[in-house]
Amino acid sequence: MKNPKEIEFICTRCKTKERIPTEIVEMLDKADQIGVDTLVPPRFDCEKCPGKMEPIYYVGVNGRIYEYKEQQIQS
Repeated sequence: MKNPKEIEFICTRCKTKERIPTEIVEMLDKADQIGVDTLVPPRFDCEKCPGKMEPIYYVGVNGRIYEYKEQQIQS
C-alpha cells in the first residue's frame, strides 16, 4: 500500500498529532538505513513537550510496516 501525501505522527508522551509530508519522512528514513536500528520507526521531536513523535501508520522505504500502538502500563 502506497503512503499518502502526508504521514500522521503522534507524540508518545502528550498525544499531540501532526501531519508530516511523506517525502520528508521517506528522505529521513532512507538516510537512517545505515547503521541504525530499523525496528525503530522514523521519529521527530515533539514541539509541545520533550516527547518523541512516531508515525501512526507508515510503510518504510524497505517495506517494513510501522504502526503505533498505545503502550499499556502494567501494575
